[in-house]
Amino acid sequence: MTRIKIILGAALFTAMLVSCSNPIQKPDNDLPPLEKNEFYDEFYAQNIKTGKYYKVKAKKMFVGNKCVIWAEEGSEIDEDKAEEIAHEYDEVIRPKVVNAFSKKDFPVTYKKSTYHFDDMLDYANWLAHRDDKKLTILLLDIKDDYKGLETDSYVAGYFFGGNFFPEGKIQGTVHYSNSRDMIYVDTDPGLKDKPAQTYATFAHELQHLINFVTTYQIQRGGSPYHYMDTWIDEGLSSQAEYLYSEEKQANECKWFINDVKGTIARGNNFFVWDNHREESLAILDEYATVYLFFRWLYLQAANAGLESDIFMKIETSNSFNYSAVTDVARNINPAWGSWEPLLRTWLAANYYPKNSYGYTGDAELQDKITVNPIGGKTIRLYPGEGVYSIIEDPFSVKPSNEKSNIRYAGLTETINTSSPYTGDVLLTFNANTDNKAPRETGSLTGVFSLVSRTAARSIQTGTTSGPYVIDARDMLERSKR
Repeated sequence: MTRIKIILGAALFTAMLVSCSNPIQKPDNDLPPLEKNEFYDEFYAQNIKTGKYYKVKAKKMFVGNKCVIWAEEGSEIDEDKAEEIAHEYDEVIRPKVVNAFSKKDFPVTYKKSTYHFDDMLDYANWLAHRDDKKLTILLLDIKDDYKGLETDSYVAGYFFGGNFFPEGKIQGTVHYSNSRDMIYVDTDPGLKDKPAQTYATFAHELQHLINFVTTYQIQRGGSPYHYMDTWIDEGLSSQAEYLYSEEKQANECKWFINDVKGTIARGNNFFVWDNHREESLAILDEYATVYLFFRWLYLQAANAGLESDIFMKIETSNSFNYSAVTDVARNINPAWGSWEPLLRTWLAANYYPKNSYGYTGDAELQDKITVNPIGGKTIRLYPGEGVYSIIEDPFSVKPSNEKSNIRYAGLTETINTSSPYTGDVLLTFNANTDNKAPRETGSLTGVFSLVSRTAARSIQTGTTSGPYVIDARDMLERSKR
């Protein structure tokens, strides 16, 4: 029996396989045991398009201080490239992610013995029975139906929590374990054509791994343990990418302000993850908005001198939903201990990024972030969604019913939360904290804007083009349609 079974318990088994960015369950297929010889080792990997597992032959290319680099047979990764990747991981990526997100210097009791760990990645290594303090990094051409077109989506990398179980098929599931603490990183088009983005993916997946094992180490949410909501886990990973490379900001900025499908202007954001599947690339709205939300929160924390450990506090929270964020945000502003005022202020910041409640401290975001007001009399909004409409005269709203979660605010230099709403624009948003709840109807002013704020900015910011990076879990979900 492995450490993870003893420590975690059987009740957590199913939850483990569908959490974080882990590939979800798909059709079964039986595979023989892995082969290992003097020339190569075999690994299990998942076809992200079909969900089926297959075996990958890989060669050990380089052993770093904190990682072992393996490359798929036939890839263009040579020993020099593997050494370069290992050094970047050991000396830059790992330290940055650990410093921002990992619990440090903590004990774990196991079979009446106490073990001390420097950080969560060392704990993950021990949990997988590796005990060499080196992360396995498998470089492979992830099977994701990428065809080389600019309009394609691809998976740049993924982390699978099932790899902590004994090697082979995981009992009672369709999944296979490599019995390693590891991440998978794409070589084509990843390292081949998008090296900067792919290096950032290392940081992204490393946060997922830390978040995953932190749940068990702190026993998040009590019994049974709970994984963090997708939007929080992805938001933290977006900040891990930013800490490594500010290119993340440029990409998400462009997608947000260009709003190619108009879905952001009509409210789509991260809180209900991947809820607009009728638009093929609407999932990119989630990545852009969750990045901006956590970047905004960091900037607000920095203005209060509280930025140094904000992400680690969220990471190690015993809460797994919005409370993990509001518990930290209340230290920045006491009112933000509740979700509604925190959400309202961030939505206001997106319309007025240069105001005191905006993206203070980040000149690029203050200059570029903008959203379009919309016309019409009503709008249907999921929890967390918000839209803007032009105010010509003080605007009054009669509540549709006592149970409505729709809220309003008039925006200008200040945020007016009392009716009649005055200001330049009316913010209409759904403050429901249940991100599994249905949409609700809110009111708009009915005034149509004659000027597109997005169009006015598009020349400055450039166009948004692919191929687009999509999370493995999201691509698997969409492949079921």
